[in-house]
Amino acid sequence: MPQDPSKHGNALTKKQRRQEARAGRHQPAIGQLSAEGIVERGRTLPILECLINVGWDHGEMGLVQVVVAREQSSGHVVFASYLVDVYCLGVKDTLWKAGYSRAHYDREKAERLFARMGGYTVCPPELAHQMVYQAIDYAARFGFRPQADFAISEYLLEPRGTFAEPYALTFGKDGQPLFIAGTHDDAKAIVAQLERTAGPGNYHYIVSFGGPPDEFV
Repeated sequence: MPQDPSKHGNALTKKQRRQEARAGRHQPAIGQLSAEGIVERGRTLPILECLINVGWDHGEMGLVQVVVAREQSSGHVVFASYLVDVYCLGVKDTLWKAGYSRAHYDREKAERLFARMGGYTVCPPELAHQMVYQAIDYAARFGFRPQADFAISEYLLEPRGTFAEPYALTFGKDGQPLFIAGTHDDAKAIVAQLERTAGPGNYHYIVSFGGPPDEFV
């Protein structure tokens, strides 16, 4: 398979991820609520739009970017992004922000969130929610949980069951989980877990343990 596992890492660099985490958790209070407080109350706000990367249904690397944005009463935007590994890990990365002006939000989605994903398109809320929730379900079959910040960013999604799930989404690759190691993945631990949960011969992986990429099928 001509895939480059280095491209399967999170959409942001390590430095950018640290900056995003600090910005998400330590944004100044907006009105009487912190940014985190706004996100945690996100389900009380109307959905502004849902986005998904262009070509999400035929991507080669198994990564799908989903964004759910809501409108605050002030007119500002609160949003979360979910980087979904549909081949194996489910919600691989997530971040959230609050108090963005519409112009700032538009720049963020164009220049950062989807910059490496080939652009974005507006999608129905049903697709955005089904993609995230069903990817989590698939990953859970093999013992994988969403990235830790999903404990906050999940509040910008409606609860499971709010929307119908009408799409025929496919997870895994050729009927089995496929782990493509990214820069920040603990590849040895993930492969060991697949060995336990999927069982020998029931998964594939592409990973480099300190040398050139190797493909195991």
